[in-house]
Amino acid sequence: MADPHIKSKMDWLDYVTVIAYRLGFTLAAPAILLLPWEVETGIPAQQLTFLAAMLCASSLHIYMKNFRLILQAATWGGLICAIFGFPLFGLGGAFVTLGGLCFKEYFCFRVPGLRAQPILLAALWLALVLNATLTAPMVVQGLAALSALLFLVTAVAKWRMPLHFDIGDKTKYEV
Repeated sequence: MADPHIKSKMDWLDYVTVIAYRLGFTLAAPAILLLPWEVETGIPAQQLTFLAAMLCASSLHIYMKNFRLILQAATWGGLICAIFGFPLFGLGGAFVTLGGLCFKEYFCFRVPGLRAQPILLAALWLALVLNATLTAPMVVQGLAALSALLFLVTAVAKWRMPLHFDIGDKTKYEV
């Protein structure tokens, strides 16, 4: 997690992981926006959402290892569920990671609205699960659009910051 006033020396792996992390947020915006239209467009939005979550989960810069491992395990567990035939259940794992990271980003960089992202993603997941029987398509589309907008705002805010902001103080990381 960042301490923007501290500029730790960054090696090549720090640059790669910060860029991968930010690409994850960037990819999450169109991937989640397209989830309600995946069948109609033929664009694999669920797979793109998993890719976004994997980019973020593989490159977390969070000092506390317990939180880091929980957010990583949610994506990897979700991916395993999807591989074994439970894609919507697996998508929930990706949403846990992405929503948790948005929540974290709010406290690091005060991007407006990010504290609501975990709730929006939980509601979107529930709406996707119930879509075939109970939920109006407009509810799913609205939740996806709002969530995608928050990811877009986050991605733009992250790319505008110096890369070292994501690293913070390397001496504080629990290994």
